[in-house]
Amino acid sequence: MFGMPRLPPEDRRHWEIGEDGDSSLATEKSWKELVPGHKEMSRELCHQQEALWELLTTELIYVRKLKIMTDLLAAGLLNLQRVGLLTEVTCGGMFCSFLQVSAETLFGNVPSLIRAHRSFWEEVLGPTLEETRASGQPLDPVSLQNGFLSFSQRFQPYILYCLRVKQTMAYAWEQQDSSPLFHTFVQWCEKHKRSGRQTLGDLLIKPHQRITKYPLLLQAVLKRSPEARAREALTAMIAAVESFLRHINKRVRQGEEQESLVAAARRIGPYEVLEPPSEEVEKNLRPFSTLDLMAPMLGVASEHTRQLLLEGPVRMKEGREGKLDVYLFLFSDVLLVTKTLRRADKAKVIRPPLMLEKLVCRPLRDPSSFLLIHLTEFQCVSSALTVHCPRATDCALWLEKTQQAQAALQKLKAEECIQQKRELLALYQDRDGESPGPRPSTPSAEGSESSTEGSNCRTPESSTVIPQLVVTEDTDEDAPSVPDDTSDSGYGTLVPGSPKASHFPPNRLRSRAFRRDPRLTFSTLDLRDVPLHPLPPDPQAPQRRSTPELPEESVQKGGSLPRGDPPTSSEEEDGTSVGENVVVENLHRARLRGQLSPSPTHTDSAGESPWDSSGDEEEEGPFLGPGYSPSPHPLRAEDMLREIREELASQRIESVPEPGDSRPRKLTRVQLQRMRGLHVVHLDTPLSTSEV
Repeated sequence: MFGMPRLPPEDRRHWEIGEDGDSSLATEKSWKELVPGHKEMSRELCHQQEALWELLTTELIYVRKLKIMTDLLAAGLLNLQRVGLLTEVTCGGMFCSFLQVSAETLFGNVPSLIRAHRSFWEEVLGPTLEETRASGQPLDPVSLQNGFLSFSQRFQPYILYCLRVKQTMAYAWEQQDSSPLFHTFVQWCEKHKRSGRQTLGDLLIKPHQRITKYPLLLQAVLKRSPEARAREALTAMIAAVESFLRHINKRVRQGEEQESLVAAARRIGPYEVLEPPSEEVEKNLRPFSTLDLMAPMLGVASEHTRQLLLEGPVRMKEGREGKLDVYLFLFSDVLLVTKTLRRADKAKVIRPPLMLEKLVCRPLRDPSSFLLIHLTEFQCVSSALTVHCPRATDCALWLEKTQQAQAALQKLKAEECIQQKRELLALYQDRDGESPGPRPSTPSAEGSESSTEGSNCRTPESSTVIPQLVVTEDTDEDAPSVPDDTSDSGYGTLVPGSPKASHFPPNRLRSRAFRRDPRLTFSTLDLRDVPLHPLPPDPQAPQRRSTPELPEESVQKGGSLPRGDPPTSSEEEDGTSVGENVVVENLHRARLRGQLSPSPTHTDSAGESPWDSSGDEEEEGPFLGPGYSPSPHPLRAEDMLREIREELASQRIESVPEPGDSRPRKLTRVQLQRMRGLHVVHLDTPLSTSEV
């Protein structure tokens, strides 16, 4: 008698319940009222205007039908619940807490759809209509292009509505059957003058019908548009809308598959593939005696859901045992062997899941039987089951469905593998684009210089590079071919021109340093990332190489090299690091005890020193010997490194006659100890000496 009672403002805003009814959604009866010169237009252009006008008018009619659900049905239900009626529709509970839940369960997210279409009308369709009203020119389909190209962003609420529309309709029928009062309320709404003779079911299905009608309306305009510009715009608009519809269909299909999987998972009960011999064993097996069918499939994209493809009762025989009545479930990636429980509509898993990618199906002579072979990762038989179907047609169906599932699974895994490779390639390309140049982990000749330059802006933890003791064959294809005058005991020598040298970054470092000063000695003791600062070359000094020797206290037989102390400030400035390098570590320990004295100049068999820095250097005690005296001036890192190299070169095997031929002579450890005395390196392999 007095109309619909008013709701609180927050409810009216949420449900888009308008104050002025449909006055804001009114328009002219025909497009001809907007175009005065329509009589002079061609017939084809008139048909185009008719198609565009249908698009506009049907949009307004659809929004009015959506308003019926909010202004009539939702408003009436909320008002009745405010006075204590129809509260059972909300599944019980506190009535204030469940009023909105009941309406949302019945009508879904219809308010979001209304807001989306209002925005679409105000920003896309309305301006085109207003432009025609102002200019009197025909409706231009090109002006709609930008709005339809953003169709998927504008109508995102349709995804949720289409996913829930089946549950919403089922809930409405269930409530009408279980509640006579709600059935009476729905009949009153359907007979109301504002309903337009629309039933509740018709109103709930309208959004699904409208979203699928847009491509048909645009195609009708395209057929009547001869201009190339308009046809190109309409084609792009149709493609955008159809792409969004495919996305909705995909989401709906995934939702249906998820529902069917949930129903199948509820039917599959306990997982009892083993019979534990004792309670202790059962207690340990319990955490691993569950099967989660809702978990994602391995090796495929997360958007693909496991599906139940086939199920049915069969008889199974394993080994020499008798036949057993089982119930098989064929999913997208697994085959389950279960046994039906008598007291409940469930089945328990009695065999380990058979993964389809490891399953081989073979038909047998009996047309109603086939063989299931499950393989391991080594392609060996894990188990073999003989399946007997009730009929030959059932056997053929099981074989066909299994093969199809295996092919589909293999295709999905291949697609996912390709997608991961593309993403990884794109990631590396982006990284290369952001930071061009060699990777930080790649050793290069400029690595030591760059680390020295950037030592001021890096922390010691990030800039420190741990040197390593690498045992390789010293080869370098870039080094000049000079005579190798080496008495090398057990160490590899520099072999010029060897192709293996180019594969090792340290060899490239050695080649550049060798070109600076050919007198430098290189052996298997490789000080990585230590900047080389050789002395100026002396043209009068012969190019010779000597045997490097590690201090006896630093080499541990059968163990790893000792870890050194943290680098000092001078080492950090020069970009060097102690780490696990034995020589630099001993040098660092010596510096902690006191300043080092300059090393004596040692001569080789020819009577000349391989590194003659100056002729007036004073001879002092041996390196770190008992009689060394601290130097009054601290040594720089490059000077200390040079003295290490000189000391290594000076410790040569003396009192040993040089061999006449170029072949190395084998020495045992006992012979070496006799010749060297206390200064001997304990090694596990026999040493050799050579002279070229």
